[in-house]
Amino acid sequence: MKNWILYSLILLLAFGDAQAASNAKDDQGLRLSDSPVCTPVPVSKCWKPLADYLEKLEPPARENEYGDQLIAYITMAKLAYWARDFSDAKEINRLALELIKKRKFTGRDADLGTSLFGIMINVNSANLALSMHEYARALDYLDQYSSIWNKLGEPDGEPEELVLIRCAALIGLQRGAEAEVLLEKMLKKLNFSGQAPWEANPLGLEPVNPYDAGRRIAAHFMREGKYEKALTLLQSMELRRAQTISQMPKEPIAGGYWAAYVEPTDILDDQAAIYLKLGHDDQAEPLLRASLLEQEKKAGKRLPLVLTRLAALTRRKGQPAEADALTLRAASATKQEQWEKIDPLTPTLAYVD
Repeated sequence: MKNWILYSLILLLAFGDAQAASNAKDDQGLRLSDSPVCTPVPVSKCWKPLADYLEKLEPPARENEYGDQLIAYITMAKLAYWARDFSDAKEINRLALELIKKRKFTGRDADLGTSLFGIMINVNSANLALSMHEYARALDYLDQYSSIWNKLGEPDGEPEELVLIRCAALIGLQRGAEAEVLLEKMLKKLNFSGQAPWEANPLGLEPVNPYDAGRRIAAHFMREGKYEKALTLLQSMELRRAQTISQMPKEPIAGGYWAAYVEPTDILDDQAAIYLKLGHDDQAEPLLRASLLEQEKKAGKRLPLVLTRLAALTRRKGQPAEADALTLRAASATKQEQWEKIDPLTPTLAYVD
């Protein structure tokens, strides 16, 4: 059983009684679906109705009330973060931690339950700290639970999601050498041919797509001037992706494979960007043209970027007519306007571009 499933099961057990009791008529527990907030996308203060509702409740007295309110605070902090109300999210996370201190966990896994909820909130707080460029604070949140992972079946230390957060914070503190040691260790464990989980806990630790992690590591190598190392990694990832796709069983399996969740154009574009940075237009061009073919099929959101890069490249080659045509296409390409969750790793551990 994967460790992320273990986290989910423990959380479900911890809240089992609370969720069952929430159906009682005399229960003051929350029903988030009764008052939908932050739809269709989070905007500033969209979470305020939930905060107003919580303020009207009496202090929790029963186990199920603690559970319901704790979930509500964690959810509200996430919404405030996605709405970029960072100061509010920070305060809500603090209130959630205070609520944990008051709640009495019972049963065999009481201590573990307390730790897991603390971890959940601290991970959210660490991501918030990264987005606010408070790198030392992000490390502090992680360090508060650095000794628990062996109990959760992680003998090699922190789960991959937390390793990425830690590395992003270390890089932000100009401690890149320490981060690289952790990234190299992580890279050896990434299974590019592996299966993806079929479900995940919506509030806890998230399983990391190895291709996303690999692309971030390659980008770090590039920013450190280790271009060949970055290119070798990306090329090996693309090989593993293609091999895995070709060998997937005909009958679908629950969750599928990680290789099916990565856009091949992302890896192509990463390689092309590195070659362009090195001034190797001859090696970048076939990658960009291959990416362009795929982007055109799907009207991909990176289509204007690929067209613009090809236009600049063809102009350098002395082909102004094609360059002008590509530039015109880039200008007329419809930009897809859609909300995307904040990427807390972007400031220091972003993708190549």
